[in-house]
Amino acid sequence: MIQARKLGHVVLKVRDAGTSRDFYTRTLGLKVAHEDLERGTVFLSFGKEHHDLALFQLASGETPGPTQPGLHHMAWQLGSFEELKAAYQELKAIGVPVESTVEHNVTRSVYFPDPDGNRVELYCDMTDDGFETMRTVGPRRDHLDLG
Repeated sequence: MIQARKLGHVVLKVRDAGTSRDFYTRTLGLKVAHEDLERGTVFLSFGKEHHDLALFQLASGETPGPTQPGLHHMAWQLGSFEELKAAYQELKAIGVPVESTVEHNVTRSVYFPDPDGNRVELYCDMTDDGFETMRTVGPRRDHLDLG
């Protein structure tokens, strides 16, 4: 059985990453771990995790819709890479279509849709100080082969 440990982070599609960054740092006390406003990305953290909230400047117009403000994906943390590999095999065994497997510089991840098409991520951390790694190195996205 897959055993998630916690909700890891939330990623929102927003109209303006800078404006949203200012709002969340002001209202929740989040700190910027990494930002690239030219690409419209901001990663925010309470200072312990690599990020608790990410903002992707992908939205325009009214909600709801694929390019409107809203949830990009929800992430659920597992305890180890071994658990992630087992979860991947279990998802395939029960017929859940895996969208992608990703090697990030701070995590390894498996993405798949829920029945309504919302993206779900299962992940395991791959660094002891993800906040510092994200702040100094930034994100990366490479395919991860889980079999």
